[in-house]
Amino acid sequence: MTKEEATYRRVLRRETHAPRTAPATVVAAIGIVLLLALLVAGAWWLVDGGFRAGAVRWLDGLALQDQPQVVPFGAGAVVVVLSLVLLALAVLPGRRARRARMTERTALLVDDGVIADSIAEAVARRVRVERSRVAVTVGRRTVAVRITPTSGIPVDRSAAESAVDDTLVGIGFTATPRVLVEANGVIA
Repeated sequence: MTKEEATYRRVLRRETHAPRTAPATVVAAIGIVLLLALLVAGAWWLVDGGFRAGAVRWLDGLALQDQPQVVPFGAGAVVVVLSLVLLALAVLPGRRARRARMTERTALLVDDGVIADSIAEAVARRVRVERSRVAVTVGRRTVAVRITPTSGIPVDRSAAESAVDDTLVGIGFTATPRVLVEANGVIA
């Protein structure tokens, strides 16, 4: 692998994946604050007998209350939701809506919206409908095309699929096309 290829790979990886610095910073800040609070409370517990007695009275008062424990349940729910969000950020892929491709001399980065627009334009030309009646969604492995025909004018689904395939092959990306022709058309 040449130096240019390594650079291209690194740049394309950085541009196609979302950074994890914000969640990592939040987790680190929360961890530092909690650790400092525990250290200060532990030192205070060892040094000050009045703090110990006050903390024991406060904890006993919480345990003896007859009212519903709304605060602990609410705090627990917040901690669970925060944990689930941070876990999702850690586990789910941080992919951006972009595609990358390399050749010997260049690296190509294309936004999924640009691919969707070019597919919609090609499908509209091939099946002879207005561009505004073709909606395209580019997923990770699939391309969903929804065509709303003019009432009374049939649309060839296989022609639309071949337009999607031809466009994807032409730009050098692969995906499985799913073409849906709406049953109800619009009046021209």
